[in-house]
Amino acid sequence: MRKYEMLVILDATTDNQAEEIAKIEELLKNLGGTVSKTDAWGKKTLAYPIRKKTEGYYVLFNFELEPAQTFELRRVLGLRANVYRQLVIALDD
Repeated sequence: MRKYEMLVILDATTDNQAEEIAKIEELLKNLGGTVSKTDAWGKKTLAYPIRKKTEGYYVLFNFELEPAQTFELRRVLGLRANVYRQLVIALDD
């Protein structure tokens, strides 16, 4: 297991952000990972429009996951309509 940090930008117009965050945490657990910290930064103005929207809801996840599972994580998050962008970074031990 390796430690990762992931920043996700969600659709700010979605009514229930907590539900979307819980779904991402559930996805991480289903892939065999453990979530150590979830930090919701809230609604922020985007640097440039994404899907004709100017605001996004930022969430930072710290978790442990097998390196091979990060590809599946990115694939599944890329298919979700409420996820604008995601960035997964491997942390040093």
